[in-house]
Amino acid sequence: MAFSFITTKQPKEMYLLALTEMTQRFAFWGIANLLVIYLVQYQKFSDVLADQLFGIFTGISFLLPILGGYLADRFNYRLPIIWGMCSTAVGCFLMATGQVSLIYVALLFVAFGAATFTPSIWALLGTLYHNQHHLREGGFSIYYSAVNIGIFAGLIVIGAFGQAKLWSAAFVIAGLVQLGGLYFFSKALENPELLKMSKTKKISKVQREAPLHKHEQNRIIVICILSLFSIVFWMAYNQGGSSLNLFALRFTDRHVLGIEIPPSWLLSAETFYLIIFAIPLATLYSFLSKRKMNPSPAFKSGLSLMSMAVCFAIMSMGARSIPDGAQIASISPFYLIFAYAFMALGEMLIAPIGLSLITHLSPHRFTGLLVGCWYVCIGIAFYLGGAIAPLMSHLKSMSSFFNLFVIISVIAAIFLFALVKKLNKMRHLSSL
Repeated sequence: MAFSFITTKQPKEMYLLALTEMTQRFAFWGIANLLVIYLVQYQKFSDVLADQLFGIFTGISFLLPILGGYLADRFNYRLPIIWGMCSTAVGCFLMATGQVSLIYVALLFVAFGAATFTPSIWALLGTLYHNQHHLREGGFSIYYSAVNIGIFAGLIVIGAFGQAKLWSAAFVIAGLVQLGGLYFFSKALENPELLKMSKTKKISKVQREAPLHKHEQNRIIVICILSLFSIVFWMAYNQGGSSLNLFALRFTDRHVLGIEIPPSWLLSAETFYLIIFAIPLATLYSFLSKRKMNPSPAFKSGLSLMSMAVCFAIMSMGARSIPDGAQIASISPFYLIFAYAFMALGEMLIAPIGLSLITHLSPHRFTGLLVGCWYVCIGIAFYLGGAIAPLMSHLKSMSSFFNLFVIISVIAAIFLFALVKKLNKMRHLSSL
């Protein structure tokens, strides 16, 4: 029974937490992934200004979780999750007004919501596996895939409303879906043990100020090194919502059976791949773990960077047929569809694996903070990605733009592979 571990061994609360985050992903990424197109088409922003605002918004959204993680470690995991969902919903409703002056305020509410919500729910998820480490990577992969159903649905639903120029209705729907997450979270907290873990002020002042042991310091170093390498991956990944979205809008043939599909539907292919990759990967991890052959998180992170390099190599090949300086083209959509497959594979090898590693290795008193640090690196990467995205319009060759990400991904992967053996020793798994 290859998939029996999915139905019988994974904690059922994992699925309820996944439904909770699914609604948050629907709202947050429904706005984030379509923000550039909304600003360019509806609010008449320039490409450069829209890309820059996207980079600032996503950067702030992933920088602030370090504060959210710090507060969660000092108080509890329950309230930040509730505050985050409410803040995101308010931001969605403000976006629905269509007022340019309120866009910036709305995005701040959405960013604050993500900052408080994200570290707490991942830290809370990690507590479900404190006695089931062999299920951790598989469970985190299934969870990560499940919550991305929210992104997929958001891109389809909000993208369809945007294509029909019904943006206000799209943002109202996003806010209502986010509020629905409160119900799923309340159902998860019906488990007395999970409720206790979410409410208790876990760490005393004496425990917080106690010096770290050498093996704890080494584990934190491992977490920090892998977080820093992830910046390269997420900087390239960020192009999905900016340069690749504009590539889909202006340079891709989006006609299917005589109907022009929204650019967001092509971007949703990446999320679709995340969903279908989850069970095979979780099954593979379980199979390899039983035989003590499961590659380390550092090795998987290196593979994720190589996968991202393949993604942009495909885009570079597609862009070669676009004349220099062209403002419009009709490139086959299959370049984006195949490129997103490798982007998704890379994401599955770095995101759930990295978060699983953090909740496994981090000292209990710093779990939320270190989850926040992981997201800080994503924030830095997203800001850099937003700053780099306008180069697609400025470089003479669009193929050269995509080759930048091929080169930096391969170089980072080579360096990381060289560190794998050392990083594995520094995890000190025997003392966990």
